[in-house]
Amino acid sequence: MSGQIKSTGHVEWDAENETFAEYKVRRSAGRSGIGQSNSQKNMAGKCTVTNKIKTKCDCRTCINRRNRSKGRRKQNQARKLLKIPNNRFHGADAHEENWNTGLRVEVKAGKQVEGLSKVFYKSKKQSDLSHQSFGGSSKPFVQMSMPDNSSKGIISFETDDIENVCVEILKNFGYDFGDS
Repeated sequence: MSGQIKSTGHVEWDAENETFAEYKVRRSAGRSGIGQSNSQKNMAGKCTVTNKIKTKCDCRTCINRRNRSKGRRKQNQARKLLKIPNNRFHGADAHEENWNTGLRVEVKAGKQVEGLSKVFYKSKKQSDLSHQSFGGSSKPFVQMSMPDNSSKGIISFETDDIENVCVEILKNFGYDFGDS
């Protein structure tokens, strides 16, 4: 057959026996300049301190790397949930201060928010049970915390309810949406 290019041994990923990172290294073996193996700073590979796989290592460096990675994932997820547009250069999206929005946002994740989420979901459960007994739970749920020594409150609600919560709060402030 003239004019047809034959494959030079396409490398398939064996998902059952290797990680994707290991596949990438194997796929690019023998190439110069492109497809180099992952940097030792990345999640792939073994820790230089304990020689354990980095995703399972319990040294301070690996724990910090995983925490930082989780924080970045949660920031990106929060930005998308709030429908904040991407910056022209995606590296700028790594910090909430650079987000293209009129809001000041600080995203927290992990164990540091467990207390807040416990209070929120306990309050939501209480409200859900109360509204079920009255026969209606169509209203969006908002949890309001009122700390001692402060006249200000802190509002918490789930991101699924952003639009409904905002509309209902604006109605309370006298805005008319023409639906009544």
